[in-house]
Amino acid sequence: MMKRLLLVSCAAALVMTPLFARAQDSGSFNRWTGWRAGLQLGMNSNSYDGYESSSTFTTGMEIGYDFRLNRHLVLGGNLYSEWNNDTNHKLSSFPVLNVNYGSRAYGVDGLIGFPVNNFLPYVKLGYGHVSITGDLYGSDNSMRYGVGLFMRLDSHSALAVQYMYQKASIPNVMGNGDFKNGNLTVGYNWFFN
Repeated sequence: MMKRLLLVSCAAALVMTPLFARAQDSGSFNRWTGWRAGLQLGMNSNSYDGYESSSTFTTGMEIGYDFRLNRHLVLGGNLYSEWNNDTNHKLSSFPVLNVNYGSRAYGVDGLIGFPVNNFLPYVKLGYGHVSITGDLYGSDNSMRYGVGLFMRLDSHSALAVQYMYQKASIPNVMGNGDFKNGNLTVGYNWFFN
């Protein structure tokens, strides 16, 4: 389900970006320049080799800085931290066995945004540390990526919808396993500009 949601999100971002680029930007040039901080809530879907995927509640926060390079481009970056609840995952080869685990992640993201009036569709590419919590344990550092949209509510606040995905290789008793972590969140952001 999360793979389908990622594909739909990416397709929507690709379709919407040219439409936004044609719109007139009548607002302040510096609307998207400055420090920001945000909190997110949403759904997490994660899976580990040998265990079925499961969804659970996720929370997160970030602090970052963005700079409007020109009329059509914003560059930025942020530090982030995310917490995903532990949830039951069935062992694929023995489905009556449940293992309870979740994840924690932190790191840095780069942002490329395409401002149009009160909207900023963006793509992110980052690098972070992800660890498994609960019955399983282990951690790794890896790339992550995603898409999102800021919608300004006023000069100092915005709503954000975002999807981020990270895949890491985390050792287990049978060797290395792939851990896949996807977050779909809605957030509130404060802009200090």
